[in-house]
Amino acid sequence: MTNPDNRILSNYATFSQKTKGRMIFENHVDERTCFQRDRDRILHSAAFRRLKHKTQVFLNEQGDYYRTRLTHTIEVSQISRSISFVLNLNEDLTEAIALSHDLGHPPFGHAGEEILNEKMLSYGGFDHNEQALRILCELERRYPNFNGLNLCWETLDGIIKHNGIIDKPRLFVKILDSKFQFNLNSNTSLEGQVAAIADDIAYLTHDFDDGLNSGILNINQIKNLPIIDMIIKEISNKFINITDQFLAHEMVRRLISVLVQDTINNSKLNIKNSNIQSVENVRHCPKPIVCFSNKTLSNVSVIRDFLLNKLWHHPKVDKSKSLGKKVISDLFDFFIKDPDILINEEKLYNNKKTMAGKSSKSLERFVADKIASLTDRNALEMHKKYFKSNYIL
Repeated sequence: MTNPDNRILSNYATFSQKTKGRMIFENHVDERTCFQRDRDRILHSAAFRRLKHKTQVFLNEQGDYYRTRLTHTIEVSQISRSISFVLNLNEDLTEAIALSHDLGHPPFGHAGEEILNEKMLSYGGFDHNEQALRILCELERRYPNFNGLNLCWETLDGIIKHNGIIDKPRLFVKILDSKFQFNLNSNTSLEGQVAAIADDIAYLTHDFDDGLNSGILNINQIKNLPIIDMIIKEISNKFINITDQFLAHEMVRRLISVLVQDTINNSKLNIKNSNIQSVENVRHCPKPIVCFSNKTLSNVSVIRDFLLNKLWHHPKVDKSKSLGKKVISDLFDFFIKDPDILINEEKLYNNKKTMAGKSSKSLERFVADKIASLTDRNALEMHKKYFKSNYIL
């Protein structure tokens, strides 16, 4: 039988011809594999396009240079494919998972998630990972026969377990699991694990780039951090009179390379030591296979703590977060009191099939879904319309 994945994959990779399928059956209409089709559906979704105007760390209004959710997602995808290629995994599946992992983020980054979760505490809370699944399985509307994108089991499994196995599944995950049996206490595929660590590598490295460019961070602050100290010494020895700007760019580039190579080397070692021969071996392994070495994990922890204290909680960033929270809080309360504007739109879609099945959705969840779908720009425009505000974030 011809391998439709079109390259030689390892025996522990996820093969498209062995997929567990889609929840709603569809006939194949072209030569793409099922995972290529998943990737393409995600790329063409409205939720994916909206990522270009959603905050990563710095808001769009603070400069065109900074990463958005979209550019972050593209970087995660690129790193994922690089690692998967070396490990002979299914790059298409890895890419599909990587491209969809942040679709559930609301406006204004984690600040938006925090305030929506606060508003929704009595109604199941709000979590961007769960929201990504809601978008992919229910909220995205592009097909005449069903809501959602009707993705393959393997793609959804990688998204569900983006942060590891699930001990306490949230409500929507429970609903999906009851219909598609994701074995929540088992590992996801190596492709899913690659997408997860690529997310860590991407934000840890590009946040240095954005932080240095913003002036919040400087080379003197970071030159003694683990891994980075070695990289800066190597660069300075090779380029004697290098400017801080070129030093920063070269440092970020090399930091990505170091973390990617460590991941590849350690994953190969884990595959060998755990005698991984199949996807089933991967899923039943007591711990993730794709991960940093212990030394690098310890160093990355120091780097993450530094970014948390010096960048992510910097007063300049926190000020924007506070204003973003106010915008979302005001809009949530406004639409709870007067939801007719949003409800009229929803009536058009009530009769379609969804992967999660028909379920009555509370007004609060309906409003949270709508607000989470907004871009930063949409949210500011709505707030200006209904509250006569003119915020500069």
